[in-house]
Amino acid sequence: MRAKVVYYSDPNDECFRRHFAELVEQHGGKWVVIAGGEIIGVGPEERVRAMSQKARKAHPDDTPLLAPIPTVDEIECVLSSIATK
Repeated sequence: MRAKVVYYSDPNDECFRRHFAELVEQHGGKWVVIAGGEIIGVGPEERVRAMSQKARKAHPDDTPLLAPIPTVDEIECVLSSIATK
């Protein structure tokens, strides 16, 4: 008998994954705050605290995801360093 495999899934992580390419293309270098499986805000690092407060107010039972959005150049740099190994 095989053990049942349980996968971790978080709505905020899934939202970030689904919108990653769009976020990088349109908002690289900024920060994103996600709560309740939806993007609450995108902005510069100075706005993270305000966006986090907005997320907690809208979704008090959720822990918001706060993440920097890489730029296209940063992603290309990482990919090229992996390719040269």
